[in-house]
Amino acid sequence: MITQTLRYKYRLDPSEAQAEQLAQFGAWNRGVWNLLLCETTQQYEKDKTFLFYKQFADKLKELKPQSGFEWLKSFDSAAAQQVARDLDQAIREGTDKVNQKAFPKHKVTYRKKKLNNDSFRCVNTNNSVRIEDGRLRLPKIGFVPIRQHRALPNLIKSCTVIYQAGKWYASFTQEVACRSAKELLKGIVGYDINSEHTVVGSNGYYVPNPKFLKKSKDKLKQLQRQLSRRKKGSNRWNKSKLRLQKQHKKIGNQRLAFAHEVSCTIAKSSDIVVFEDLNVKAMQKWNGHMIKDNVMGLITNLTEYKVARLGGVFEQIGRYERSTGVCHVCGTEHRLSLKQRHFKCLNCEEVQMRDEAAAITIERKGETKLSAAGIVVHQDGLTPVAQTKFCGKTRVFTRSGVKLQLEPEQKKAA
Repeated sequence: MITQTLRYKYRLDPSEAQAEQLAQFGAWNRGVWNLLLCETTQQYEKDKTFLFYKQFADKLKELKPQSGFEWLKSFDSAAAQQVARDLDQAIREGTDKVNQKAFPKHKVTYRKKKLNNDSFRCVNTNNSVRIEDGRLRLPKIGFVPIRQHRALPNLIKSCTVIYQAGKWYASFTQEVACRSAKELLKGIVGYDINSEHTVVGSNGYYVPNPKFLKKSKDKLKQLQRQLSRRKKGSNRWNKSKLRLQKQHKKIGNQRLAFAHEVSCTIAKSSDIVVFEDLNVKAMQKWNGHMIKDNVMGLITNLTEYKVARLGGVFEQIGRYERSTGVCHVCGTEHRLSLKQRHFKCLNCEEVQMRDEAAAITIERKGETKLSAAGIVVHQDGLTPVAQTKFCGKTRVFTRSGVKLQLEPEQKKAA
């Protein structure tokens, strides 16, 4: 059975005392990280070796009874061990020669982190993390009211408590079972993504760019101007900063909700979905605000996992394959400027919309790629059908009606 790891996020409504406790846990979480990272850097300066999870766990046990580290007893021990595991993984990834990532750095102090985003993770041991009667039970904190708008599909393994823009959230990772792969794929649709229209499909589906950031531009300017006039670190400065964070959080929520709606519609509309692989990061260099406001990469990622969860096929054509300016009737390529939204083919004189023609081209190239890779075949030249695999290799397509002549040895093996 194929499963997917999904994240379920809920809003928390802690009391003032509980909110102070959650903020203190976030500060202690950063304190454990900085403490262990300092120990491993000192060890590396001595003998060029790093400390890992086993040494980190022993170090925490040694420090707990010492004076000055009483806060380690008040902090959740399972959460502290989780910090040690995360730091262990970060060090291994930072020192890997093949896929080397940035080496972990010290996290900022509480004074600099005040009123900013923060988080810590609790591990469910002996049912210490659970939801009862609309309340979330957290170790050493107690029951915190939670807005559970949908049920969790599986048992809770861990819970990440997050502070964002003045609100507390609880995030759970869950293993969700996917539907079995569909044997009969009834439709294929290609989608073109651009700045004017978020998505344009070869089936006529299109979604205009909502431009949430542009619509909130005046409000952001007002809040940023208000923040710049306050004395940094004062109470009024902190309040203005929180208002600005809430406005940015609102824009982010609008984008996320929009991306989920579009990706869900796309995943349910057809069994085979074809996108183009765009270099979104490079596109942001010349049109950053418009590209970022269009959530191109987010829609692609959400559509990919939703199509797989429904048992469909998701495919992307190559980044350098030509789709824009290609006539969908005769295949003639044209050079178009960004202002040209319609064009007339120089060969067949067909007048067509730029984005719709690109979506049709993406659909055809994706279908060709899937057929060449042996993922789908056509039954009677009309309907794409998933292929059947035998002995680890695709050799006989029973549903497509195509039969291959096998050697006597191969017949025995089959």
